[in-house]
Amino acid sequence: MKKNLKVSFIALICMLFFNQFAFSQQVKETETQPLTQILTQLAAQFKINFLYEESQLKQKQLIYKASDYTGKPLKQILDAIILPLNLSWYKVDDKNYSIFPTVPKTVTPVKQNVVPVVADSVAKDQVSGRLLDEHAKPLEYTTVTLLVATDSSFVINSLTDLDGKFIFPSVKPGNYKIRVSPIGYSPYTTKPFTVGGNTPVSIAPIAMQSSGENLKEVKITASKPLVEAKSDRFIFNVDNSAMAVGNSLQVLKSAPFVRISADNTVSLQGKRTMILIDGKPVPDAALENILQTMPAGNILKIELITQPSAKYDATFGAVINIITKKSQIEGFTGDVRADGSTGKYATGNLNTSATYKHKNLTLYASGGVTKGDNIFSISSERFQDPTDPLYYLTNNWSRISHNNLYNFQASAELQLNKNQSIGLFANGGIFYFKGPWATTNEFGRKNIRTDSVSYTDATFNQRASSYTYNFNYHLLADSGKNDLVVLATFTPWKRNLFQDFPSVLYDGSGNIIRIPTHYQNRNKAAIDVYIGQADYTHEFKKQWKLETGVKFQYTNSNTSVNYQDNRNGAFTSNPIFSNESNLKESIGSVYGILSKDWKKDKVQLGLRVENTQANFAGNFKQNYSNLFPTFLYQHNFNQEYNISISYKPTINRAPYYELVPYTVLLNRYTIEQGNPSLTPQFDDTYTLSANIHKLNLSLSYTHTKGTIGLFPYRQDLATKVTYFTRQNLDRASDVSLYLFYPVKINDWWETLNSGTPIGYNMAEGPVLGTHYKLAAFHSDFKSSQVFKISKNLKLQVDAYYWTNYVQDLSKNTGNKNVDASFLLNLWEGKGQLRLGGNELIFKRNDYLIERNYGSFNSAERVSTDSKRVFVGFTYKFGKSKIQKSDTKLGNEDALKRL
Repeated sequence: MKKNLKVSFIALICMLFFNQFAFSQQVKETETQPLTQILTQLAAQFKINFLYEESQLKQKQLIYKASDYTGKPLKQILDAIILPLNLSWYKVDDKNYSIFPTVPKTVTPVKQNVVPVVADSVAKDQVSGRLLDEHAKPLEYTTVTLLVATDSSFVINSLTDLDGKFIFPSVKPGNYKIRVSPIGYSPYTTKPFTVGGNTPVSIAPIAMQSSGENLKEVKITASKPLVEAKSDRFIFNVDNSAMAVGNSLQVLKSAPFVRISADNTVSLQGKRTMILIDGKPVPDAALENILQTMPAGNILKIELITQPSAKYDATFGAVINIITKKSQIEGFTGDVRADGSTGKYATGNLNTSATYKHKNLTLYASGGVTKGDNIFSISSERFQDPTDPLYYLTNNWSRISHNNLYNFQASAELQLNKNQSIGLFANGGIFYFKGPWATTNEFGRKNIRTDSVSYTDATFNQRASSYTYNFNYHLLADSGKNDLVVLATFTPWKRNLFQDFPSVLYDGSGNIIRIPTHYQNRNKAAIDVYIGQADYTHEFKKQWKLETGVKFQYTNSNTSVNYQDNRNGAFTSNPIFSNESNLKESIGSVYGILSKDWKKDKVQLGLRVENTQANFAGNFKQNYSNLFPTFLYQHNFNQEYNISISYKPTINRAPYYELVPYTVLLNRYTIEQGNPSLTPQFDDTYTLSANIHKLNLSLSYTHTKGTIGLFPYRQDLATKVTYFTRQNLDRASDVSLYLFYPVKINDWWETLNSGTPIGYNMAEGPVLGTHYKLAAFHSDFKSSQVFKISKNLKLQVDAYYWTNYVQDLSKNTGNKNVDASFLLNLWEGKGQLRLGGNELIFKRNDYLIERNYGSFNSAERVSTDSKRVFVGFTYKFGKSKIQKSDTKLGNEDALKRL
């Protein structure tokens, strides 16, 4: 079966490749061709993008003979095919060209020194500005028109970039004004301004207002690059691409430098990563479920911020912000999404959302349910008796979780006037997990005999809930020069876990030796987080910008552990393993960022100051402050070549529950405990990056002090019990070379390649009273192939490979496999059908972790139900595509520590 699957899959790829190759050779030399088809050929030939409204070009056809233009410059080709069709073209930058209808000139236009040529021209005076929507978000790829002030005669068009910026590079002295009329917004014309004196003119940011009309959607054809490389981040454009298949977790697996661990922990370039969805944090406990129930087709783009500024909490070394599709056109919309997947066990979810906007009020609501089963198992073998090196203990356990997850979200936003808005936001989730947690422990001498076997038929039952309530206020004044955001957030989080551990001890022949003490454990936690935050941005003249803000976070954590056993004939509490604790923590912070843009250079200086005060009743008090300076410098040689350097320090505070002396019995011979003496981990990261055409190289060095990891700290040789806790190592370091290289091979095939060609990391510190050091080289690579089979059908194939690596004084095996998925668009985009699978070619990815600490040696294999097939369907209803507005909550750091 597996062999047939491999052969079929390879045959499909070969068929797609050779059929398309043969088709591409059949050049129709003299036949009339659609203009859009010719532009697609030119885009692949010159590796550029054409931006146009499809409705304006779809009827345009001409006779095009490619051989007549061989060796000719792009300007000559565009003039020959565009101008005769009553169209014009404009070079936005080296990668983007705008095509638009020629504007009738009823009066003589002012002669300009602006010529749409491919080569750079010398500017007399430059006019620049920025276009924003009513929520101060950039308006991308929007036409901006320069007019003569006296008679409104046309001069030239420009197109905004991804940041909403536009430039008229060479304008003759005179009086002008700018007019903007994007779809769905009220037309706007600036006041007249003067150009002259060889001084660049900077227009104040233009904030557009929604028109309030139910306009039909205009399809804009713009071949955005799949991934864009910026000085501090990568922008993964998922919208309407083959990447938008399955769920959002599926998309993240395809993103550059993103790694998904066995327990679905998401990290970017190996750093502790903040996950945001439209700027809102995702709790760790619910992260996997939220990402799996969020359709990839609803994602517009993903920001992979590898070098976050001082604006972000110092806890995180990287940020992933998933940005969903949204607009603010009047009307009602919604969607229904259903997804399902199966491996050894199956799971499914159903979600729906709806948005209503009327004038200045926007309402949004969504809800969903996820039901299913999953399995997580660990098979380990450890040697821990120094007097008998062959004596071993196996610890094999398997947890089958029956899950019922319920989530909701609601928000309301009111635009008070042109410059002010207020908003309310609430979301929540209730999660139920229960099932068997069977454990088998075998004792004996390796390859000689089995002395005894302990079987624990454990069960667990957990109920958890998480809610967030937020109020926010936004002020945008002086045409965007001053931006103020104030918010208040309250997050209550609760967990109630019950475990039951009945067990039987057998001898090597299967006879019962005895019935060990039956014990139970109930672990409760209630954590309340209160946050107040204000962020302010001011744009000065000459491209200077100041960002500053303050934040205060207060956390009240209450936990209790009630351990009971029946050694006296009835279940009674054991005070040795039971406890109650209260931890109160407050973190106050202030930050400032000063940045300056020149023509070819950019500098960003930031400083964040954080003060932490903690009081663990009856145990300790802490009061410490830290400074976190950040730095970024970038030099642009031209549009395709730049170099940058940056510095970013971070702090990794221990999760709240790790600072309390809890006791969790994973099984009869493995106990995990909290560590009140755990101290924060500090990282210093230095990065040197270079963009060479489409190739992005980044050399990163991270030095870590006080690495936090889970290690054995005590062994009881008489009872065979090993106690584990999280503790600090002395130091660690990592140096890695990251590579990113996207290639658009032709109009039906593009590829995205990323990885770490070479890296070297090291860690050292004490374990069980002895100092250890471990270091090794590592490498990884990921390649995504996207095939456009037809207008509505796409195929994506992801291949990835990781070598063995070391982490936290442990040796870890790498993995390799291939994922693939199809995307079928139905009913002009209103429906989407997705079908795919994970780990299709090689065996299931398991993770082997080896530890060697003198008297303690172990090999642990982690297995999940990761080899799966999935299917999903999305249907959108309503008159227009509108969704909730972006709301920042500010509780990112607190939720990551729950």
